[in-house]
Amino acid sequence: MTLKSSRLFWGSLVLLGLAGLCQLMERTFYGGLDENGVLQESFFLPLSVMLGIVGLVLLLASVFCYIFRK
Repeated sequence: MTLKSSRLFWGSLVLLGLAGLCQLMERTFYGGLDENGVLQESFFLPLSVMLGIVGLVLLLASVFCYIFRK
């Protein structure tokens, strides 16, 4: 079994892609200061961090599974 045929590997890539998309949406639509100097942020920022962390953990798990199976 190769690493690229693993469902865990592809799931991690999907989560990392979603994290990147959420970060892009945060920077495009929110991520700035209003006229009172208050930082405007949305749910996309913590969502992108959570998806990124879970994606990285799954990516590392898939790599470790691939190494230990060989």
